Amino acid sequence: MSSKTFKIQKPKFIDDFEEIDDINEDILDAYKIQNKLVENITISDKDDSGLVIDSCIFKNVIFDNCNLRNIDLLDTRFENCDLSNINFRGGSIHRVEFVNCKLVGGSFDECNLTHVLFESVLAKYSNFSYSKFKGVYITESNFNEAVFQQIKNEKFLLNNSDFTNSYFNKTPLENTDFTTCDINGINVDINDIAGMIVTPIQALELTTLLKLIIK
Repeated sequence: MSSKTFKIQKPKFIDDFEEIDDINEDILDAYKIQNKLVENITISDKDDSGLVIDSCIFKNVIFDNCNLRNIDLLDTRFENCDLSNINFRGGSIHRVEFVNCKLVGGSFDECNLTHVLFESVLAKYSNFSYSKFKGVYITESNFNEAVFQQIKNEKFLLNNSDFTNSYFNKTPLENTDFTTCDINGINVDINDIAGMIVTPIQALELTTLLKLIIK
């Protein structure tokens, strides 16, 4: 899909940001985090189903052992954050940016992702199974061995990213352009590669799905 026809909406922040006064009251014990600037802290052991995060910026924040399933994440930017092994399963993620973040082993399965940017992120072993993509842009990132199984795929743009040994089974890839990406060892269902945009070398790699013997 051409970048000229693919526009990711940026987060829409509603007001001037408030700084955190009390991490327990404002973050750890909160059921809604709104209009906050959160910087240079570690958020540990937050276990919260249905947490709402709206119009926030997180900078240099470590999320340690956080289980935030069914999160409602809106108009938020994560910058230089460590969200390794974060659990966002079943969440709604809308107009959100992850920039220079660690998302190793992150769980995004069964999520709705709309206008979401992943830029310069390390997301090896992350899981997006059974999610819905409606405007997802991955650029300059490492998704080695990530799982994208049975995704409902609309508006998915990729740029110069590593999908080595990633798993795309039963995810339609029509009009998805992988030409700037590394797809060595990609696992994809043969029925889903129709219309996939690849280089000649990548096409040769995909012939392994046909079990051809090339002489």
